[in-house]
Amino acid sequence: MTTASTTPTTPAPHFTAPAHRQLELDRGTLVAVDRAGTGDLAEARLLLPLVPGPAAAHATEVDVAAEALREALEEAAGALAVVRAEARPDRIVVSARSFTGDLAEVCARIGAALAPADSAESVGSEESEGPAPGGLFGAERVDRARSAVAARLSAAERHPTVVARAGFLSAVYGTHAYGHTATAARLPGVTGRALAALLAGAPVPARRAVVVGRGPAGELLDAARPLLPAPPRLAPRPAAAPQDRPAGGTATLVSPGVPQTLIRLGGHVPGRVHPDYPALQVAVLMLGGYFGSRLTAVLREREGLSYAPRAVLDPLGGSAAFTLEADVRSDGAARALVLIDEELERLAAGAFAPAELLGAQNFTVGSMAMACSSRSGLASVFAGTLVSGLSPQWLGGYEERVRALSAADVARAARTYLLEPGLTGVLVAPAPAEGLPPVRPLPGPTPAPAPLPLS
Repeated sequence: MTTASTTPTTPAPHFTAPAHRQLELDRGTLVAVDRAGTGDLAEARLLLPLVPGPAAAHATEVDVAAEALREALEEAAGALAVVRAEARPDRIVVSARSFTGDLAEVCARIGAALAPADSAESVGSEESEGPAPGGLFGAERVDRARSAVAARLSAAERHPTVVARAGFLSAVYGTHAYGHTATAARLPGVTGRALAALLAGAPVPARRAVVVGRGPAGELLDAARPLLPAPPRLAPRPAAAPQDRPAGGTATLVSPGVPQTLIRLGGHVPGRVHPDYPALQVAVLMLGGYFGSRLTAVLREREGLSYAPRAVLDPLGGSAAFTLEADVRSDGAARALVLIDEELERLAAGAFAPAELLGAQNFTVGSMAMACSSRSGLASVFAGTLVSGLSPQWLGGYEERVRALSAADVARAARTYLLEPGLTGVLVAPAPAEGLPPVRPLPGPTPAPAPLPLS
């Protein structure tokens, strides 16, 4: 008797959104997730949205604000928690990890430390003169924060990857605040008053906090209530939307001695709130988002031009930046550009097999399940969802939206948002070469910062 041989198949991954509870306060929104784990730790995330002020100074102000926050919150809660402050152009994310029994005290200390920056007495108006605010953004703390940021920027500003990133953002976002990176030259103009206004400039309903730990969820919510700082009394700043289309063409920046040519291409695309985002997410993944992607297969495996090319979506505010990155052999940079165009055109034409689409869908769903497999990852996923302007309920239909995508959906997203607008950005190369974009001069050296004034 013989039996038919069978080919083993890998089970398809699935994702079920964790249950959560939500509480709306006059200070913002709290979300709690009860997750039993192997330990008695809790994770908290506080999202402080930012509305850009003066465009050229915005990124520098954000870096200094995050550094000052990190110091202040470590002083306030460092004995009970590991506290971090992450700077992004559209938000500062405060992260805290503590024992569950200490969570209420940690949240109370963080909320109290943030409160002075939001009070009318401390902030004043951006144009007002007089003494700088004390406490959170007092003169000595801001001076220390500027010095720390200056040391980091001075060490990295001329590195080719930093130059490439700055050129890419300028090409994609133009004169908008997101098109500028932090520079040491702007540090002397960063004052405590400007930082306080930056933190108080967004509408209160946009503030969010997430706590994940061993529940019940209602007790987690009670513990986290003080985490949201008191509502600011300043009027919110008007938000300027980024441009709908890339701001400029692609250029080559010549940096003699750079060992490879750095390719940074992309564009401004819809964010998570847009109904086309799931199809765009899968299209970008198929292009260069994981090891089985087209760019890996062509640029690395077939041509040997690049070790780790990638394409990603970076949600920012209500939109996102599509970024394609490849560090390639300089003698093959022109060839790499041709291959990138060819793969993008094939993707937009729907030239892919059902197995390729299914593999990308499985990877997308599996990645979300993996991200939510730990307390820290779960807190970050909920925080990322909220900061994009979405309700936590959005996670509930995540797998269904991804699985429902057809080949036509993915091809249309690639064509509409990637191919037809065209990619823009920069190349950083050791010398001009045939087949590369026109040469644009490197930005001049950043002047040494003047002595930092009191805030």
